[in-house]
Amino acid sequence: TCRSNLCISERIFAKQLEYLKNNGYHTIQLRDLIKFLNYETAIPSKSVIITLDDGYRSIYEFAYPLLKRYGYTATLFIYTDFIEASSNALTWNQLRKLKAAGFEIGSHSLSHADLTKKLPFENDQTFRNRITNELIQSKKIIDRELNQDTQFFAYPYGNYNQQVLDLFPKAGYKLGLTIRYGGNSFV
Repeated sequence: TCRSNLCISERIFAKQLEYLKNNGYHTIQLRDLIKFLNYETAIPSKSVIITLDDGYRSIYEFAYPLLKRYGYTATLFIYTDFIEASSNALTWNQLRKLKAAGFEIGSHSLSHADLTKKLPFENDQTFRNRITNELIQSKKIIDRELNQDTQFFAYPYGNYNQQVLDLFPKAGYKLGLTIRYGGNSFV
């Protein structure tokens, strides 16, 4: 069950996956989307990308078996301070198993901080240093733990600004995801 607007119940998630399967949808990964956006390859019609944020253990216990049942994968965005921090969090070993099963793992920062908000004690330089650290260190940790080159980032709370975008090349990300609504000009 789920009592938060930040999650859905196992039953509802299963119904959503069943709808996608019954209506001919295919999951693709973000690396496929990048190739499509760069005009390198086509993607199937009715393509979707399923993303799951934060790194809760429920991803492994509930979402993964359902996705597997329907032949789907997902992209997980984790904030590294949370991994193995409590019994509600995924472990690195579980993330390795999910990666081996075809899931992508992206960064959601170190601490899930809003990267657009300066803390009361910060000046411009300490703020920039903190944001840079959130982006770069989370990538380094994921790269080391999962033996990969992490290229995708989901902005905590969906918030970003030009200062965050300017740090992306230095951090090594190719794509940032938000929760802002908008159209798809490629349709």
